[in-house]
Amino acid sequence: MTTQTPDYAPHLASALSIARTAGATIHTAFHNRTSLHIDLKNANDADLVTQVDRNVEAAIFSHLRAQFPSHRFVGEEGTAAAGDAHTGLGDHAEDDTPTWVVDPVDGTTNFVHGFPFVAVSIALVVRGIPVVGVVHNPVMNETFHAVIGQGAFLNDVPIPTPPLRPLASLASALIATEYGSDRGEEILGPKVHALHDIVSSPARGVRSLGSAALTMCYVARGALDAYWEAGVHAWDVAAAAVILTEAGGLVANWKDVNAGGAVKYDLCARNVVCVRKTPEGAQARSILEGIRGKLTPVEYTRD
Repeated sequence: MTTQTPDYAPHLASALSIARTAGATIHTAFHNRTSLHIDLKNANDADLVTQVDRNVEAAIFSHLRAQFPSHRFVGEEGTAAAGDAHTGLGDHAEDDTPTWVVDPVDGTTNFVHGFPFVAVSIALVVRGIPVVGVVHNPVMNETFHAVIGQGAFLNDVPIPTPPLRPLASLASALIATEYGSDRGEEILGPKVHALHDIVSSPARGVRSLGSAALTMCYVARGALDAYWEAGVHAWDVAAAAVILTEAGGLVANWKDVNAGGAVKYDLCARNVVCVRKTPEGAQARSILEGIRGKLTPVEYTRD
């Protein structure tokens, strides 16, 4: 007896529609930043939130709840407003209730400063696995989307676009990482040391885009070769994880997560390492393991 794959077409259509509507709000505000009201999260100058973030999240959830009232909803700003860094997603990873996981403005600091790597990130997660992902950058008019088992797309064109470049080693890799908003030495120190070790391997170059979702999508399209970060939340990576996986890349934790004999990406573990699709899959796995071998674990509270 075969199990029929669920039809996620209505979920994708809804996510794309509200992402573009929310994107129009972000686009307008991006070009009129003088009216922004900026708050600090936990009195941290590197962790910002604006009223645009809050309004966009509210609009997204209002739209999705109207169409999927039985679903669960997790968003960055609602969680932050409650004063709780714990999304609750991990508590329900094994039940069958679909969960929408949303970052209304991924790259808020970029948004505030006028740096155009800003995105709406919307994912549908079932039993801990992202099955629908939409990442929309309204400033640069880029919309990435994917449904599990159906490939990944940028502005409706399949990605990555062939031909695939070889990736024999880190020496030919353009890599990406972030410092994160937590600048305490016990967090920042290991990140800086890992960056030094990986770049001196050597690697061809390093980039920091300020948006986990867009960085992973750029790995998916092949513009970046690899990316790692600690401190990310589920809402930062959920949508991009299905996009990158469907583009043929690897998405993993800093250590393998074994789930009943299968290895899968744990959205709630607060870390990610990923590599783009390569002509030979063994190349990507070798690069991933090479990066993992230079990472010092950084402990965060699970989502």
